[in-house]
Amino acid sequence: MRRRSFLAATGVSGLAATAGCFGLLETQKANREPPLPENRPDEPYVPTHYEGMTMAGKGANGRYRAALTYTFPHRFWLTRGSETERVNAESAEDVHLMVSVWDAEAGVALPAASPRVELTDPDGETSTLSPWQMLSQRMGVHYGDNVELGPDGDYEATVSVAPGGTRRTDGVEAPDGPIPFSFSFTFESAALDDLAFTDIAADREGTPGTVDPMGMGFVSMGQSPPADSLPVDVRGTESGAGAELVVGTAESRGNLATGSDETYVAASLRSAYNRFPLAASTLDVTVGDSGESVPLVPTLDPELGYHYAAAVSGVSEGDDLQVGVTSPTQLSRHEGYETAFFGFDGATF
Repeated sequence: MRRRSFLAATGVSGLAATAGCFGLLETQKANREPPLPENRPDEPYVPTHYEGMTMAGKGANGRYRAALTYTFPHRFWLTRGSETERVNAESAEDVHLMVSVWDAEAGVALPAASPRVELTDPDGETSTLSPWQMLSQRMGVHYGDNVELGPDGDYEATVSVAPGGTRRTDGVEAPDGPIPFSFSFTFESAALDDLAFTDIAADREGTPGTVDPMGMGFVSMGQSPPADSLPVDVRGTESGAGAELVVGTAESRGNLATGSDETYVAASLRSAYNRFPLAASTLDVTVGDSGESVPLVPTLDPELGYHYAAAVSGVSEGDDLQVGVTSPTQLSRHEGYETAFFGFDGATF
């Protein structure tokens, strides 16, 4: 499914609806991707292959950082509710362009920064796109799309991001409006052939598990902390469909719970194996037999990372916390994640 038809189907409007892939030709591109494994499990699985990538640029703007990278155009999956739609690489598309955004001072990736990319090609032609929120086993949460760049030569790129897309516990005030990062890079289509391509052995692909993160030392991967290092009273960990849910409470947390009659309830929903936060999910919590659910709001914290939380009144030490996952992550998926995270409804702690 092409981006425009998906946006029409989902009713998305505004900035995201005006941008997207540059290439609209429908001819199937011959590429290196092996066929998908048969009988893929309903959880993270070892993909058929993984690819290297090229750094187009990285930059700083105050406490924020952004990186622009690219690799081969490849298949990925859009998510709508509990369904996915596969997007294939097309013949006119040159690269899979990716943006990573993070807060260097807090050490957290920003999964809701809504980047917009403006590219100027060697002929002076400009194009824009708003890449998808994505999750991959090698990169974690980032933004990406298959795009047609244009001729070989020197490119200018401006990436504008909105770092205030997620509330925070540490009181950091986001700038008014998007902040820009500027990059210059040289694109040579033939150089894509030099990128690494690892074809995974047939007896491993399609089996439960993942490949390891690529270890991008210059980019924050935004992995969730291990459960035993969270700065809260951890009530427990439950898992299903390749998702892990760690729930904890604290008397206070930053400027969101200040130690009065409220308890800070934190739920860290992350992928099994690699601990990548499953952003863009919907969670709530019900205390004891109150029958009243409280929404858990996406929140950033330097020690908790990306999590879901609320300051809840009337929580006693012995109360059950029923944490519901009412919508799975709506992140687009790279191969190995497209069948995972569906059907896990939460747990009681």
